[in-house]
Amino acid sequence: MAKIVCPYCFEEFNRSEVMFRCTNDECEKKEEDKVFLKFWDKNDIKMPPAFQNDLGKWAKMMDKMPDSAKCPGCGHTSYTVICPHCHNMIPKEMVEHKGYIISIIGARSSGKTNYITVLIDQLRKNGGKIGQNLGVLASTVADNNENCTQVRYQEKFYNVLFKNGELPAQTKINDAQSKIPLIFTVTQAGVKKPLYLVFYDTAGENFNEPKNISKNVKFLDESDAVIFLLDTFSIKYVHDKLGIKDDIELEYNVILNNIVDHFRNGDKTKKEAHFNTPMAFAFSKIDAILQNADVFADTAIPGMSLDQNSPYLSGGGVRMDDIDAVSDGIKSALCMWGGVDFVNNTTGSGRYKNAKYFGFSALGKNPDAQNTIKGITPYRVLDPLVWILDQLGYPILKSK
Repeated sequence: MAKIVCPYCFEEFNRSEVMFRCTNDECEKKEEDKVFLKFWDKNDIKMPPAFQNDLGKWAKMMDKMPDSAKCPGCGHTSYTVICPHCHNMIPKEMVEHKGYIISIIGARSSGKTNYITVLIDQLRKNGGKIGQNLGVLASTVADNNENCTQVRYQEKFYNVLFKNGELPAQTKINDAQSKIPLIFTVTQAGVKKPLYLVFYDTAGENFNEPKNISKNVKFLDESDAVIFLLDTFSIKYVHDKLGIKDDIELEYNVILNNIVDHFRNGDKTKKEAHFNTPMAFAFSKIDAILQNADVFADTAIPGMSLDQNSPYLSGGGVRMDDIDAVSDGIKSALCMWGGVDFVNNTTGSGRYKNAKYFGFSALGKNPDAQNTIKGITPYRVLDPLVWILDQLGYPILKSK
């Protein structure tokens, strides 16, 4: 019996255990939902009641999901699904059709927010070049409209970067917004098992210590695939070659060690699942290296240049040999840049049994002195997702 995972609290539950919240604005039975308030560390807020639909013993044995339930207070029929553990509203289809969850994570300064903003925009523009009738839908489900993915993405991500040309500030470690996931459904005709892109805008500091990973990044345990963003400027060789004055706050290999320790010392089943999960190690800001070919003349990324963007963008179909070649090129460059230890701890040791390396640029160039940017030119932003789609068996359009 497949368990459903809540994208808020990451607890598992059966379909028959799902709860509902009354949506009648005139319901007189509003009360403090202690479960919901505890999750958000709030109090003294009255909400419409939460309740279950008792399907009976046979339906529970068959793990049948109720379509609705009647409010015990006002009798209103509700179709609004909430998690039985934290009482947050979740998309009904995530309960009805357990699909794959792809998590997008990143360390401090890796450009997480820029990446997800540009990734969704590129997926909307070029999804049909990756898979037939492939599209993406933003979730409209949330307790407050302003917190739903569709509204948040448009107002706090897309408009800020594409309309205002502003780069977002770094997420604070205790920002409550980081507990609200951005949930996108990748849609495709004829595909029975849906795929969800789930992004948590967690602060990069959450990767500094294993205890922070255990507390704040539990969604790694439940991910079917991961896009792990890493800051190319945190590689000492690259940092020094480019003459970057700011100190490296946290080197990329330390982050990996913390992740590895989190799983190596944890639950055996989850450990094995994690190390077999498709893992895309994606290095951001790769344009800075490709634009400075003279500086990296002896340690350039083999076969990679800004003139060679993802081949499928021109409509010729996905070339897996191109993705393999880029991965091999990044791996070779990492070894030249003093990153042999990172390679050995990812693919070299066989610890991650299904991993690739990627290099991308969400913006295509550096922002100006005021931290603003115009004329965004994404470079290989979709590649990690394309590879994961192929690994999960989704029908992508491959070149002939």
